[in-house]
Amino acid sequence: MRILHISFLLTLISVPASAGDVAAGAALFENECAGCHGPAGIGGKDGEYPRLAGMPAGYLAQQLKDFRDRKRQNKPMLPIFKVGRLSTDRISDLAAHLSTLPVPEPAQVGVPQTVEGDLAWGEELYLRDCALCHGKAGEGKAGTDNPPLRVQWPGYLKRQIADYRQERRGHEFREALFQEAEPEELEAILAWLVELNRLTPGG
Repeated sequence: MRILHISFLLTLISVPASAGDVAAGAALFENECAGCHGPAGIGGKDGEYPRLAGMPAGYLAQQLKDFRDRKRQNKPMLPIFKVGRLSTDRISDLAAHLSTLPVPEPAQVGVPQTVEGDLAWGEELYLRDCALCHGKAGEGKAGTDNPPLRVQWPGYLKRQIADYRQERRGHEFREALFQEAEPEELEAILAWLVELNRLTPGG
């Protein structure tokens, strides 16, 4: 089954994230997060730890809250939510700091590299079903918390697709975009996302 065309259902509403203390967030990141995500927030281990640098603060804050509330499953994240280690205010600080970090070069997050999939089909599917929220070049959507998909570890993106399909992570249109899609469609989209880094290098 082809991915359903649902872009006409989308209404993008920008909800400003609460401002955080960037300096406090930098200290928190160094103490709690840099060991896995790297001092520059680039991540590593072929996407086991994703790039966080330069992502929208509102998006990052929401993901941290989802980890805290167990709406998103990830065992390595559990210890950081022990009492006193990451309160709601500190989540805002951490997200504010990460959003100010420079976006890495694609090569720093393992791209470009070969990902199996039909590029022409992937471009068609991406523009039809993903670009409205994530930008035509995967750069994210200005004025919203919709995250960029470019300059991210391919292994991480592949794992997120699997998590959406298996309901380990929420998405507003998870059923139509992931669970009803054929694996070949998702592979084609992933291949196109990696190709975008070759066509439009940098952040």
